Amino acid sequence: MSSSWGLPFSYVMFASSAYSLLEFVNCGGTVRGKVADDHVHQRYEQEIMEFGTTSPMFTILATLALFNLLSFIGGIKKVSMDDVHTKVFNLYGFQILLCCLLVFLNLPIYQGMFFRSDSGKMPPSVTYQSLAFALLACTITMY
Repeated sequence: MSSSWGLPFSYVMFASSAYSLLEFVNCGGTVRGKVADDHVHQRYEQEIMEFGTTSPMFTILATLALFNLLSFIGGIKKVSMDDVHTKVFNLYGFQILLCCLLVFLNLPIYQGMFFRSDSGKMPPSVTYQSLAFALLACTITMY
């Protein structure tokens, strides 16, 4: 090993993997999901994400998803409105492509925030907070 951090890193990786395996074996070796409701089970079978409760984790995920969406829209607007399309696209092409990929990966979050009407949708309070934080972040980056 060429680095002095190799041994501690491998120890941490091995210890965390061993602990996870030990925890799995102690639980009986099977993974069982808790389904509280037939509607939840139906969404699980359809592979639809469940956002039913308010959580800081959902606020952070939704804020980052909205920030990526707003950045993508701003990048496309900049490319389409600028006189020299090739210059802007040469400078920001990979960033726009990355934003497009992230927007595509966050489609289930957008569906949960704006398009779903069942009980598994993103709570409105999380949607409003995330929208406010994303708009604040975009406003700050403009100035």
